[in-house]
Amino acid sequence: MSSRPIVYETRHRIKFSDLDPYNHMSTGRYAAYFTDHRMQSLGDNVGWNLKTLETLPFMVWVRRMEIDFIRPVLGDQQITITSYVSEFRGPDGLVECAMIDAAGKKAARCLMVVAYVDKATNRGADWPSDIQALFFEDSPDMASA
Repeated sequence: MSSRPIVYETRHRIKFSDLDPYNHMSTGRYAAYFTDHRMQSLGDNVGWNLKTLETLPFMVWVRRMEIDFIRPVLGDQQITITSYVSEFRGPDGLVECAMIDAAGKKAARCLMVVAYVDKATNRGADWPSDIQALFFEDSPDMASA
């Protein structure tokens, strides 16, 4: 069966405290925006808010982030962040993110590798198929087949 990833989207305004002396968003803040976007999206779309995460039989860890800085993000600028799971490889979920300015131009992109950790063993484990399914929807052409 063919599936397509569910894309999450959030909007943000760059705050004064995010800026360096040149009115650009500080490098480290990009990671915070991408991570906060993903966690807000999981709460809004899957129901995995902070309280719920404590009750799940697994933990989710951001194992690695690779950020490409394409153009500066400035103070008080409106941005949109999108993300989706592109694939699962064993314990790793590959999440592709984009930071887009008001003109629709990409300001940054990020590959976030998120690990599934079993709470009972404190070890990485393959993402269960029922959890994987939460991040994909059936393609419209497959639904009519």
